[in-house]
Amino acid sequence: MSDRSHRRWAEAYAALLEQVGRAALCVAAEGDAGTEDTLPLLREMELQSCWQAGLLGSGGETQRHGHVRILDFGTWNRSSGPDFLRAEIELDGRRIRGDIELDPRAQDWENHGHGSNPDYNGVVLHVVLNEVPKGWFTRNSRHEEIPVLSIAPEVCRRALGCPAPLAAASLDLCREPLAALSREHVQTLLQGAALYRMQKKRQLFRRKSGILGERQAWYEAWAETLGYRVNKIPMLMLARRAPLCELGKTPEAVLFGTAGFLVPVLPEKASSEDRQYHRLVWDAWWPLRGRFSLDGPSSIPWNYAPIRPLNHPHRRVAALALSVSHWRKFEPLLSAESASGLTKLLTSLHHPYWSRHCALPSVPLSRDYALVGRDRVRDFLINHVYVQDESDSARMTYLNLRDRQPSSRVQRVAAKLFGGRGDLGDLLQFCYAQQALLQIDADFCCVNRCGECLFPTQLQAWSL
Repeated sequence: MSDRSHRRWAEAYAALLEQVGRAALCVAAEGDAGTEDTLPLLREMELQSCWQAGLLGSGGETQRHGHVRILDFGTWNRSSGPDFLRAEIELDGRRIRGDIELDPRAQDWENHGHGSNPDYNGVVLHVVLNEVPKGWFTRNSRHEEIPVLSIAPEVCRRALGCPAPLAAASLDLCREPLAALSREHVQTLLQGAALYRMQKKRQLFRRKSGILGERQAWYEAWAETLGYRVNKIPMLMLARRAPLCELGKTPEAVLFGTAGFLVPVLPEKASSEDRQYHRLVWDAWWPLRGRFSLDGPSSIPWNYAPIRPLNHPHRRVAALALSVSHWRKFEPLLSAESASGLTKLLTSLHHPYWSRHCALPSVPLSRDYALVGRDRVRDFLINHVYVQDESDSARMTYLNLRDRQPSSRVQRVAAKLFGGRGDLGDLLQFCYAQQALLQIDADFCCVNRCGECLFPTQLQAWSL
């Protein structure tokens, strides 16, 4: 198929999404407009991570101080005090330098005692995730008012690539809207959704690259991939707390220390091999800990269950550190044309300790295990490398990639939308179909009650 046809499909899917969104607004206006927003608050670390990358926008209207524009997002603080130091903003035409504090809610400023803490007197902007309560103002210990910028929760969720949660009263009604469509219509819909997903990811990557630099953006993308689903965000936070340009000649020590995995003394059960490796990394970390270590609330929130032993966070960080040590070989292979070379490089990474251990300390494994498996590389190619490569060959390769093991989420969405369709198994072998179902789930299923969703109705008009 031509580039023009593929572009039309992506545009048609975007039009379908917009059409359903407009119709949903009309239904909401006719119904109960007082429904409480049930979106849970994001953790402050996630909010800070988005801000540091510039993914929450670069300004907006403050509560009472006019328009604010962010000129410099500041330095992410590693200890107590405001979240970002030495930032620069333009407030109603005036340039101001100072600190920035981020909170999920405006009230957290007082709940955390910032209003009476002189360390926060240098804050020039208070950024909050939810709507500011009527009559609220943020003040410092000198009783000076601080401008408040409110950001909608959906903006942060999009920045993190997280779909909105299901409403509390969601009904599990299966309408099977794709069960009766012809195979041709299903393929065009899925390819349109997949290509639309590629466009959105490409836009996000370019936005990050414009602020952080392309090398850092690729480094973060690879770190996210290594984190799997359960530690995707913690690995992203680690990559931002320990940027690629600051790792120097000791990436292993910096990453393990920043992650909080190094302790002064190992437990008594540790073997001589554990102690030897720990001493090597600790000696390199000790001179750097004042620069990279994270205090209590700023520490990275790792998830340890439910994960396979080989996917333990210690091992994932080791894989990232080893990748960084091969970055000069890694970087030139970030294209669809070099996919086989990238796969060969990453799956051949070997470490004398981590190829045979799951954690520090741990009992040695019976044999060497790959630090990076082919499934991780394939995931990286599908979600990042092919997305950024705009060549016709990359797009066609992407549309022909196959994967026999769709995730449980993909299988759930497929069963809901397709029902018992006979060619479902064949369709789900294609990676683009799996990506398309994830996009449809995020755009429609995760934000609507099944019994009220307008997707099935609008889908009847799908045509090209």
